[in-house]
Amino acid sequence: MRKIAKDIVFDKLKKKCQVLEEKCNKLQKENASYKRRCTTAIAKADKYHKKLCEMKKAEKRSRRVNNMTDNEPIRRHQYSSLIVALSVAFYTRLHVGSRQVVEIFNILNEFMGGVFGKVPAYTTIGYWAQRLGLSVYNESCNQLKDKRYAFIIDESLMIGSEKLLLTLVVPADCDGHAITEKDISIVDISVAKSWNGATIKEVLENAAKKIGHAPEYVISDNGSVIGKAVRDAGYKHHLDISHSLGLFLEWVYKNEPDFQELSTKVSSARLKYNMQEVAFIQPPSQRSIARFMNMSKWIEWASRMQYVYHTLQKDIKSIYAFIPRNASLVDELAEVMNCITKIENDIKNNGMSCTSVSRCKQLVFKNMMSGNDRQRKLGTFIIDYLDREISFMDKDDNHNASSDVIESTFGVLKARKSDDKLVGVTPIILMMPLRVALANRERRDKFDYKKRLEDGRYRHIKEWTDVHLSPNLVVKRNDIIGKNCVGF
Repeated sequence: MRKIAKDIVFDKLKKKCQVLEEKCNKLQKENASYKRRCTTAIAKADKYHKKLCEMKKAEKRSRRVNNMTDNEPIRRHQYSSLIVALSVAFYTRLHVGSRQVVEIFNILNEFMGGVFGKVPAYTTIGYWAQRLGLSVYNESCNQLKDKRYAFIIDESLMIGSEKLLLTLVVPADCDGHAITEKDISIVDISVAKSWNGATIKEVLENAAKKIGHAPEYVISDNGSVIGKAVRDAGYKHHLDISHSLGLFLEWVYKNEPDFQELSTKVSSARLKYNMQEVAFIQPPSQRSIARFMNMSKWIEWASRMQYVYHTLQKDIKSIYAFIPRNASLVDELAEVMNCITKIENDIKNNGMSCTSVSRCKQLVFKNMMSGNDRQRKLGTFIIDYLDREISFMDKDDNHNASSDVIESTFGVLKARKSDDKLVGVTPIILMMPLRVALANRERRDKFDYKKRLEDGRYRHIKEWTDVHLSPNLVVKRNDIIGKNCVGF
């Protein structure tokens, strides 16, 4: 009897255990389900939070844009800030003229039911760009009072009989990337028939005086006139990396007979077969100006042609037979340009410092000093240049050493200026400071079109033009043989 009673109790406990196990399994499943739901809820909450943040940012940006470009007319103007902002953005950020901007608005009105209404005249758009550019230019020095900076200066652009001297400001320390428009400010635009050391020195000193303190150093090409001006002003002088390496290439290879022969044959092949069926494989154009700064493309072409020469058709082989005949020179130039390109990229992106100079020297010793006489000579020039650049720097300094950005700034102006040399330098040059001011999103968001236009007057442009620019020869020509010649 006692055994049976124990069995009965054991069975009851066993059943209770089974029930509890089932409940435990059920609770575990529910717990896993709750965990999954909780994880999903957290993910959704994060997603909704991100969307909410994006909406708040968009709303804030929209309010800022609406405040900046509302549809209310600007005082003393018949167009809204929105039209002004769009017109100036098209004009400065795209490679189009003011007439093309007018056509863009006409097309948008045509396809969007006249949403922009009356379109401004192309002269009005040019006037807006000049006045806003003058506003930016006048205040450029005020933003540099407490900053370490460097000058980039160049006089390479000649318009008519006048030379334009441009002075840019860049951060004194390299930020780990090549200098772009968003890193610069234009602090001086000067025009003269010619420039010498004394006049350029005066420009540099006046720009530094307006800023309030001297630059850490000056970057320019290898021109002797600018070099003298920088030395006389007592500033440290970095020679642009691209101009310097191009100059060394010219010193070593320009008068070499085999290089002259190869260069001439590449150029003549391009001209002779330009309009024939074999033109698809023609070499790139060799620039007449700064040719040795732009050798990489046609040397790379020659190297590729040498690699695939045996696969080409007979007629193409006969045309470019000079390439395998100059195989050793092509290989030499390819190796040289590969080394120079690596040095340029390193200095432009990482700055001129003890570390980058050490890397570049190692590259030169590895690729050039073990080569032939010309390569060793070129390597010696490069090492001397690097030693010179680092000689006036402290151990922890990291300077910019490229003036590419001033060349691209000149290029924008060249694309917009009149082809008539009589026109000379006009107020269109004020577009350059405006383009720089609108170079990135952060600057554009802070740009107050309405206030700048309301504060400015047309007479401000005229006064600046009378002081800084020469009389327009086209106007003078029209006054003499235009207005006075009645009946023509």
